[in-house]
Amino acid sequence: MAKLRIRGTAEPVEGSAIGIFLEEQGVYYERWEGNHTPFAYDDRLLLTEEEKAELLRIYEHRIADFAKRRGYKQWDIVILSDQTPDMLQKFGSLHYHLDDEVRIVLGGGGVFTIKREDGTGYFELTAVAGDVVVVPARRPHAFRLAEQPQFIVVRLFEGEASSVTYKADDPSFHVN
Repeated sequence: MAKLRIRGTAEPVEGSAIGIFLEEQGVYYERWEGNHTPFAYDDRLLLTEEEKAELLRIYEHRIADFAKRRGYKQWDIVILSDQTPDMLQKFGSLHYHLDDEVRIVLGGGGVFTIKREDGTGYFELTAVAGDVVVVPARRPHAFRLAEQPQFIVVRLFEGEASSVTYKADDPSFHVN
């Protein structure tokens, strides 16, 4: 299950309070129980196209159901690790997208640092396998790997599959 830390507070947010806080922040979150990702992928830092296709087949019905409920038309699968330094650098800086950033986590873990809806600081959401996260369009955020060596996610899109980022300037932002 996801972990949530609000910058400037000592205690992490836990349990059902995570969903309540994220809803207040306009960040969609749901939890898929029952990880079906094969154990063989646990420490993989890169995936072949065939392995990506296999994972998409395993989760096909859940992804299609979620996409239909939320209005997403396209999806793909990516893996972020130290073997994808360009992607880690691109997503590690403060940025935003013109569309929602939708991630279904199939393996590993990652930390989203997201600007609060009222603009008064940031919170950190650590997402792990089974977490579904939707960062709203135009919301400044950054990403880094968690303790796990990789982050395997399905990305969903309203239109064309693309992760165009736009630099967000905020002198108060810093990576922990």
